[in-house]
Amino acid sequence: MRRSIHSLLTKKTILIAGSIILVVIGLIVTLAVISNSKSSQADQSTTKESPGFQTVLPNNTSVDALGGWTRISPPENDPVFAYTDTINDVSITVSQQPAPSSFKNNLDTEVAEVAKKFNATSQLDAGSVKAYIGTSAKGPQSVIFVKNNLLILMKSVQKIDDSKWISYIKSLS
Repeated sequence: MRRSIHSLLTKKTILIAGSIILVVIGLIVTLAVISNSKSSQADQSTTKESPGFQTVLPNNTSVDALGGWTRISPPENDPVFAYTDTINDVSITVSQQPAPSSFKNNLDTEVAEVAKKFNATSQLDAGSVKAYIGTSAKGPQSVIFVKNNLLILMKSVQKIDDSKWISYIKSLS
């Protein structure tokens, strides 16, 4: 009788363990499918296309040489387009959108408010352009300004000298 109870417990243990393993495998497969679905959606939300508004680029550079424009805003939102470039071998992303109409009356104040949200509170004087720069503790930087009625946000993967940022901003036309 002892053996039959022991073997019954062992069979129960095996069945329970097997059921748990099947549930875990099911969860892993489900998570993998969800992850792939989100990846596909993210890939679709950044598409190559042309902005429907006038943009700025560094002097003597075509957008094709920079890899083209990528829409980085969802289709239901106002369009924001970006390209990638480098400053002294440091990768940067430059995004542009028309300055919101709510900025028209208080352009400097509104840009300063947006800059604060990115912790970009130091000012750069790039000729007629007032830019705001912020540096994270780990090195990446954000630069925000308006030029030619475009709200422009530039992000770097590591710290870039202020004079290089200023030169780049001045080169945009």
